[in-house]
Amino acid sequence: MKPHKYIFLFFVLNLFTLIKSQKVSEEQLKNELLQIQNKIGNTGIVNNTIQELEKKYKTAKENKYDVTFLIGVELMRAYSTLDNTEKVIEISSDLEKYIDENTSPQEVSIMYKMRARSFGDLGFLEDSHKAYQTSKIYLKKIKNSDVRYYYSSLFYSNYSSYFDQSKKQSDSVGLCLLKGLSEAEKISDKDSKISSKQKYDLITSIQANLTLYYLWIMQPGDPKTAEKYILKSLEIAKSRKISPLNEMNLYRTAGDFYFDQKNNNKAIYYAQEGLKLEKRISSPFSREIFYEVLTEAYLAQNNTVEGKKYSQLLTKLKDSIKIAEKHSVNKVTTEIKKEKDEEKNSTLKTYLYIFLIIIILVGGGIWYYWKNKNKILQQKFQKLIMKIKHEAEIQNSEEEKEEEETIKIPKTIAEETINQLLNKISKFEKTEKYLKNDITIAWLASHLNTNTKYLSEIIKNYKNKNFNSYINSLRIKYITKKLYEDAIYREYKISYLAEVCGYATPRVFLNAFKKETGLTPSDFIENMRKEKITVDTQKNQYF
Repeated sequence: MKPHKYIFLFFVLNLFTLIKSQKVSEEQLKNELLQIQNKIGNTGIVNNTIQELEKKYKTAKENKYDVTFLIGVELMRAYSTLDNTEKVIEISSDLEKYIDENTSPQEVSIMYKMRARSFGDLGFLEDSHKAYQTSKIYLKKIKNSDVRYYYSSLFYSNYSSYFDQSKKQSDSVGLCLLKGLSEAEKISDKDSKISSKQKYDLITSIQANLTLYYLWIMQPGDPKTAEKYILKSLEIAKSRKISPLNEMNLYRTAGDFYFDQKNNNKAIYYAQEGLKLEKRISSPFSREIFYEVLTEAYLAQNNTVEGKKYSQLLTKLKDSIKIAEKHSVNKVTTEIKKEKDEEKNSTLKTYLYIFLIIIILVGGGIWYYWKNKNKILQQKFQKLIMKIKHEAEIQNSEEEKEEEETIKIPKTIAEETINQLLNKISKFEKTEKYLKNDITIAWLASHLNTNTKYLSEIIKNYKNKNFNSYINSLRIKYITKKLYEDAIYREYKISYLAEVCGYATPRVFLNAFKKETGLTPSDFIENMRKEKITVDTQKNQYF
């Protein structure tokens, strides 16, 4: 046989092997995806799976596997859980080209539903509504009725958030939740593709959301109806098997509800029950909420021993969470950077000359731009540092100013009431409860045992701000001080800093930070790093 025939035969055999290995690889990807989904279902933890899903998504796309869409949707779920709205939208846009007549309609519906939620979180309500409507279209294509009921229930549960975000038609929030509950209750308990556990997990989750709706969103609130739904969910948890994660979240809602209603005994009971489940699931963030409820409930009963116990546990837990998150963030960042560097190096030579030409053409302009920009940023940075250094003096002057402006408060508010509210607001600031990411003026008014009108007037006249500006100023003041005092905070991602000081998305945090300081968080951190030695040697003089 001639040499070229050997070469041809070798090529054919290798081509056959390659095709076979690709089929195996796709099957392997499907199995690995299922394993990841089971892991997330059992623990509820997704941050450890992000990098793994990213790799599988990349592999599936490179090989044009049919499983690409399913992996992409799971990756969207993971990023959605971590409130990374930008990545959710980015992946959803990428996935649209993989949709065809063979794509599962329920998965397409889920994709658009998550995209809609992310647009809403960013404030793009028109895009959010459009995505929700597309999601609804695909729901109608689901043939099996129980499957259609299940995903319709999920749709309406999420659609309620659109009306909550738009701050219009607040009644529609409750209507959507009730529609979602109705759809879930239609699912058959026998011979269904939707398991009984899936059905009742969904029902208890929606009823828990209805509890929160009737308690805090509906105006005026309806605690009796709210309690009706939480009791229904608790009864299901007793009589049927639901996921430990969902049951734990249910106890968390019950603990919050009864603490809000000043039923401290029940608040303590459900928080303790939730902690028992948390030990099996290991969810530090849920444990943190249970500790908060137990601390406040015991202190409300004047049980200082137990209150102090859980307060200490809460402090210790928060510290350990911050340390663990930092290590996790650093590890993921390092590995991702390593992959990016390898990809960059593989194509560097090809684009080197083009890059050098671009550098020569625009280098002068960039240098001039940055020189002027850095000068301005440095001035703003120095101004902010001086503000932090002299915070004590500023606080004293603000207190004097508040006393001078007492006459601004309407005579309809008694002087005693003003003083009581100012004391409560001061305690609120010291306990740093403004870091809650879902804080509203209605919540704060309820927390301070007053009404929103009085609270709004007090904040306007004594803090010289409206409510949103007041909360933003407290949060940005808190995080700038943390960044100044503790070098470890300068290593965290912007998304984590946003979460620490109570913002739902990094974008909102960035806008608030720049409005308050004139700098972006990145600019502030970069300047802190440049002046690290000076700052570290001087800060003890002021704090």
